[in-house]
Amino acid sequence: MEIELRDMGAQKDMVRRERVREAIDELMKGLDAPHLKGPETFNYRDYSTKHLLTEYQGWEPPPHEVVNAWFEHFKSNFPDYSSDLKLGQLLGLKGSSGNADRRMRAFRLGERTVPYGVWRRFLVMTGRVSQEIIPVLVIVEDIES
Repeated sequence: MEIELRDMGAQKDMVRRERVREAIDELMKGLDAPHLKGPETFNYRDYSTKHLLTEYQGWEPPPHEVVNAWFEHFKSNFPDYSSDLKLGQLLGLKGSSGNADRRMRAFRLGERTVPYGVWRRFLVMTGRVSQEIIPVLVIVEDIES
């Protein structure tokens, strides 16, 4: 019995196509996410919206008051992420658990500026901005030796 296998390039293309289908499914699920009103005790409209831009468009870090209001609002509405540690882990902060906890608190209190990647992930996850899709211009293959 003989099993014919596709060449490695064709196998990689097949995997790449499946990953794209999975990503499309996730984007489509996001369209049906539940709606939640923003924080009622904080007037975020008093602040610039430059923290909603991409880096290319001129992003500026949000003031810590905005960070604190949105993070606290999120934590109060999602019990699974009700602490700085849990929210920090959701947003991709690495390191020891105490480190993620301290960093989130520092962002909220204005002791540290929230990094673009952490803030952008939060904005995407809360539907405040759309997911950025980076176009694939070429598929560079490994050199076989």
